[in-house]
Amino acid sequence: MDLSGLFQALILLGASFVHGLAGFAFALFAVPLLSLWHPLPQLIPVVALWGFTVNLILFWVLRRSFRLQSIGGLLLGAVPGVFLGSAALGLFPEKLLRSILSFTLGGYSLWNLKGPSERLRVSPRWGVLFGLLAGFLGGMLNTPGPPVVVYVTLLKGPKDQIKSALQGGLLFLAALMALSHGLYGRFTWETFKFYFFYLPVILLGLFGGQKVYGRLGDRSYYRLLNFFLLLSALAAIIRLF
Repeated sequence: MDLSGLFQALILLGASFVHGLAGFAFALFAVPLLSLWHPLPQLIPVVALWGFTVNLILFWVLRRSFRLQSIGGLLLGAVPGVFLGSAALGLFPEKLLRSILSFTLGGYSLWNLKGPSERLRVSPRWGVLFGLLAGFLGGMLNTPGPPVVVYVTLLKGPKDQIKSALQGGLLFLAALMALSHGLYGRFTWETFKFYFFYLPVILLGLFGGQKVYGRLGDRSYYRLLNFFLLLSALAAIIRLF
């Protein structure tokens, strides 16, 4: 492995560690940094495969805490949302959508970091709306994660239930996006070589993050989720310039 390969391995180790710890944000860290070496059309399909893998593993680890009723509506809303987002691609200025998303996320996460409140929560019936939004953003901007994270934090509950709900929602969306890349013929032999070459590093980071997660209390985990939501908002703002 040359020096560039070592740097890429460290990036993937860090991204998967954060994902194992928080339950999301793998692509948030991996894509901008890996794009220094790889063009996005080559990079996005393999990140979709890695994203599906890490969400599947964490979902399996937390399967006993998973409650389908908590995200059933989210999954139903996500399917038409993805197709609506794909169909609307190019109809709305991407910069405007990213601006709205980043400032909304930033305000929400800052408010929660200042003092998480038990007063604000949603019913699982709101899942369809959040799923529709997540699918729409996934189809249009390839960023389905933030609405899913906001939704599961508003459900409240023990941290394992929240993280398992997060994995269930993101796993479903990752499967839809991976399927779309497959249908468009974006998976090549080079994609799978890249995927398997760095997979051991990703698994190492993922299980390391999950181990640290096990030491967190419920309140600490909520704060962690909102901290990474804030980072997501900042990353989106940086991409505007």
